Amino acid sequence: MKRSPTIEELKADIERLDIEIDAANMERGYCQLPFPPVSDVWGEQAYMSVLPDIQRYLTDYAALVLTAKDVVAIGESDKVNGWIALLNVAAEAKDVVLSATCTGLVSLLRITQTGNSRMYYTNLADMFLGIASEVPYKVYDKERYTGDYDGNFDDYYQQKRTEMELWYNVN
Repeated sequence: MKRSPTIEELKADIERLDIEIDAANMERGYCQLPFPPVSDVWGEQAYMSVLPDIQRYLTDYAALVLTAKDVVAIGESDKVNGWIALLNVAAEAKDVVLSATCTGLVSLLRITQTGNSRMYYTNLADMFLGIASEVPYKVYDKERYTGDYDGNFDDYYQQKRTEMELWYNVN
């Protein structure tokens, strides 16, 4: 009687087959390179490092919108662009909720820069105040993807930015 494969054996076979398919597709020239994985640990650290400043910024922006009674474009600033760049890398973390949270924050920060929003100004201000007061997201410890993150925050950030730029240029 033939024994059934274990979960570990099935996962290994799936991974092996995925690698073979990717290699065959690359030889044919019609596939994209896989996006560089980003550590959940680093992504959470990046998110948590800028969140208090972003929350204050969104609160101030909501007050400005309510005072002006319209969605206002503040324009670009180095500080906000830095947050956006950091969160864009953190948004590539494997944790889906962390990724979506970072992507959402980037979208909101872009609204403050451009003033482009279809929302009524009071609803937009209410959403910003809600985000500014919500409890920060934490990645579940047992499901964290560490990847090649060694604890050096700045070096890892530069490495992933470089990998992402290379990926965008190749694909």
